[in-house]
Amino acid sequence: MEDEFLGVFVGKKFVLGIDNGGTVIKAALYDGHGVVHALAQSHMDTLVPQPLFTERDCEELWQANIRAIRRCIDQSEVDPADIAGIAITGHGNGLYLARKDGSAPRNGIISTDARAQSYADRWLADPEYKERVQAKTGSTVWAGQPPALLAWLDDNEPDVFEETDYVLSCKDYIRLRLTGTATLETTDACGVCLANIMTREVDPDLFDFFGISRWLKKMPPIVDSTEFGGQVTEEVAKLTGLAVGTPVAGGTMDIVAGALAAGLTDEDELTVITGTWSINEVISSDPRLDNTVFLTDVYPIPDTWLILEGNPNGVSNLDWYIRNVVRRYLDVFGDREMSDAEVFALCEKLIHDFTPDVQDPFFLPFINGTSIIPDGRAGFVGMTSYHDMRHMVRAVYEGVIFSHMHLIKQLRGYIDLTGHVRFTGGAANSQIWTQMFADAIGLPLDIVDVEESGTLGSAMCAAVAAGIHPDVQTAVKHMAGKTRETVYPNPEFAELFQKRFARFESHLASLGADIPETAWIAAKES
Repeated sequence: MEDEFLGVFVGKKFVLGIDNGGTVIKAALYDGHGVVHALAQSHMDTLVPQPLFTERDCEELWQANIRAIRRCIDQSEVDPADIAGIAITGHGNGLYLARKDGSAPRNGIISTDARAQSYADRWLADPEYKERVQAKTGSTVWAGQPPALLAWLDDNEPDVFEETDYVLSCKDYIRLRLTGTATLETTDACGVCLANIMTREVDPDLFDFFGISRWLKKMPPIVDSTEFGGQVTEEVAKLTGLAVGTPVAGGTMDIVAGALAAGLTDEDELTVITGTWSINEVISSDPRLDNTVFLTDVYPIPDTWLILEGNPNGVSNLDWYIRNVVRRYLDVFGDREMSDAEVFALCEKLIHDFTPDVQDPFFLPFINGTSIIPDGRAGFVGMTSYHDMRHMVRAVYEGVIFSHMHLIKQLRGYIDLTGHVRFTGGAANSQIWTQMFADAIGLPLDIVDVEESGTLGSAMCAAVAAGIHPDVQTAVKHMAGKTRETVYPNPEFAELFQKRFARFESHLASLGADIPETAWIAAKES
């Protein structure tokens, strides 16, 4: 029956996935098998008006979406009338305020913004926090979340309240511009401490605890990830090339889209996404509502929740090191200009077949800040005159791995890691780095072949909403990225990584990190 269903619909209908990342907007057209038929992108600027502030111009954001969609439609040979549905993903958290006509009373605020840290600190220290917030949201409130940013606006830009009709997430703002209808989608509502993850409804008591109750009336209705929340307007159709009336589904927060694209549908299966953020996630029928979890969110499978440990200590640390150290060294001492790919290949060559000693230097991967240490900053630890560029590059690679291990260690407190790990993101493009991850974690890594996880995860939601697939599990089965290869851990390096990871955590503890006493115990494949 399933194959017959697919035979009728898959070859004839397409879905459009849109991903609103930090600086790049992407639009991709897929069929029901997850094959991409066109992919386009558009860049936009991040605004940093003062320290700790990260914003974006909402009109520029909308124009970037128009450009990406138009380019995608123009590149494809698909009739826009054959696009069965659209869904969007975007960065979670941050804050996007809108008027009824879609215009914005102020810049959108990105999730990396830290202006409201004092509000989050105060709430986390409140003895009522665990019962009134954590038990309902399963999340740890932080500076870049809507509650903290709304409280900051009340104290610093109070006039913006009267100019605002809707409080939205990044992707929900774009859906408003596409359809003229304001809705808030469940993964964004529940994953940012605005809604109860059990009822999936905005919770007035949360707003009362945060002191932002007046904003309740600015919250639009909530739609599910695979539920249509509006249709493309005539004006937008002219701008983008889409067909008038094309339905737009709720979509998901970026972390959920990434999990879908990686094929996460089984409980206790770990997915590791190596991006700007170190993302480590599992799904469970038992939500974690205590204060041991960074984030619990709803998942677009019935009675299922996403449990995530993450921090901004990801592969961008290597990007920073290459840009500011390696490339500058080559600019001075190199004999020719090298491309980014050549510089990266040089770094790989430096550490190829190079095994560090337990006491070699460490790199604390906190270029973008960290949730591990209060006011944590990046840096090398343990350097001597003996150490050279090889040790430093290797330390940066390891620092990102150890950041993931620190978070996976948290997850292992309530899941049983026994199977393969779904592995994707920037580090998956490096054979050396991938092998190091496998050796450190101690489990086989299934390298997921997915080019754009955000657009693909969104497209799956659109495919379910449009009836191309009956449910998310089926959509994942047919559309998710396939395993390109499996990388197995080398047991010879297990002890070395465990010892170095223990020393890494001891350095974190000396800087004020709360490190669980349990040691890293190598997981075993079932």
